[in-house]
Amino acid sequence: MSGPDSHKPRRIVYLLILGLMMLVPLGIMSYKLFILDYTLDALVPAENYQVDISLQVDGHGEDIALSTFLPRSDDRQTILTETNASGDFAIAYRNEGLNRLADWLATGVQGRAQLKYSYTIHAKPIRYHIPADLMIPTDYPPAMAVYLAEQPGVQMNDPLIAAELLRILPEQSPSILEAVTRIHRHLQDDFRNRNFSGFTDALTALKLGEASCNGKGRLFVAMARKLNIPARLVGGLILKEGSKRTSHQWVELYINGYWVPFDTINDHFAELPGNFLTLYYGDESLFKHTANINFQYLFNIDKELRPKSDLLAGLESSKLNMVDLYAVFNRLGISQDLLQIVLMIPLGAFVVVVFRNVMGVETFGTFLPALIAAACRQTGIFWGLVGFLTIIILSAMVRKALDWLHLLHSPKMAVMLTMVVIAMLSITVASVQFDLIDLAHVTLFPIAILAITAERFAIIHEEQGTRKVMRITAWSMVVIAACFVVMDSVFLQNLILSFPELLLCVIGLNLWLGKWIGMRFSEVWRFRKLIFSREAST
Repeated sequence: MSGPDSHKPRRIVYLLILGLMMLVPLGIMSYKLFILDYTLDALVPAENYQVDISLQVDGHGEDIALSTFLPRSDDRQTILTETNASGDFAIAYRNEGLNRLADWLATGVQGRAQLKYSYTIHAKPIRYHIPADLMIPTDYPPAMAVYLAEQPGVQMNDPLIAAELLRILPEQSPSILEAVTRIHRHLQDDFRNRNFSGFTDALTALKLGEASCNGKGRLFVAMARKLNIPARLVGGLILKEGSKRTSHQWVELYINGYWVPFDTINDHFAELPGNFLTLYYGDESLFKHTANINFQYLFNIDKELRPKSDLLAGLESSKLNMVDLYAVFNRLGISQDLLQIVLMIPLGAFVVVVFRNVMGVETFGTFLPALIAAACRQTGIFWGLVGFLTIIILSAMVRKALDWLHLLHSPKMAVMLTMVVIAMLSITVASVQFDLIDLAHVTLFPIAILAITAERFAIIHEEQGTRKVMRITAWSMVVIAACFVVMDSVFLQNLILSFPELLLCVIGLNLWLGKWIGMRFSEVWRFRKLIFSREAST
């Protein structure tokens, strides 16, 4: 015989487990913060940039060679990932002085060929202090000779450039700070910025009183070298989200043992912001290719927020980290993206629980939205939802056709599984053809779950009608989007990476919702007239 008293031990155990799931991780987290001096600064995400270079050529049976400069990692910028998709073109890498290049070569190219090279970059802002009493040296190491010499486009010994330099800097022995300040301000304030696409040498820029970044840069280099200050041009990209065909040049001067940057187009004096990417040093052309071919290029830049690399590296030595997850994955050579997905799936599952148990929303599958949201990290939420809806509808149509054949369930599901694969591959091929690269990643979706979902879609449509199945589909997509927002949060990713014990809190929250006996939001809305009319009458 059971009664109210028989449930007391079970309730005590439940409350005890719930308390432990909430208090233990919070206690460990507090110990890390206040005893082990964990810093919360690491929870602020780092800004990384994904750069995609699209190259296109039209061949007429000839051999085609292409080359461009690639970034290198140094104290200011770090290359996180690199990928190459060049089709029939063979790629080779080489170093040329301070620069790193990629060379593509293909023989007998007929028709249009497309290449793509991508890399992810993280760069830090830098700023230099130039002492006011630092004078211009008379001697430099032999390696600096090349940066003090005249060269094509940098006419440092031309009388007009010497006269202009004397006009803005009449002092006989100026300090380095005074000299570079006068030159920088003169080029920044007195010369107009013009977007010339061609080559502008230092003398032409001086005569015109206006120039693009390369003209101003050459004039700056000429004046600095005339004063016996080593100078060089630097080429790269200003990283802003969107597509563009323009690169950028600025100048570096060798001052007190450091190469100090100056940009008279954007008024950066002895500093560079974090969205400047260095690609090459010297007076170079960004692209070189076989003559007499139709060559086009385009940069597509996306900004992404990621956990700071120093946070990930610091986890290996952290005390009381429940499991040294970062170190384990690192030793196995497994992508840290996979680690983030694994850690965030419980949060996505909790979002699904909230929608289903508290809001009363019906979705396809219990945790399908969380798994699809995890896959959407590669496609983006928009194209992920497009791919999900397309695959489900196409597969459901196939399933309906299979019903006519009266197949057994297992063979029918095997056919459905195969059709899902074919649909995913077809979407990927079409996406590449239309340059929808994000949608092409739909192949990362969980295949078996999509097949089961398509089966359920078809059954609900057959038994409960179009309206019902469309409502469940719509809510499934809403919950997928909500899961994606939570799982894609870099702040939450950093938080779980730093304090993986917080996953116990997620278990605790699920235990709490497991005893939910209140009305669901959908029920409140459904019976709103009855509920509110009763409240009004009382």
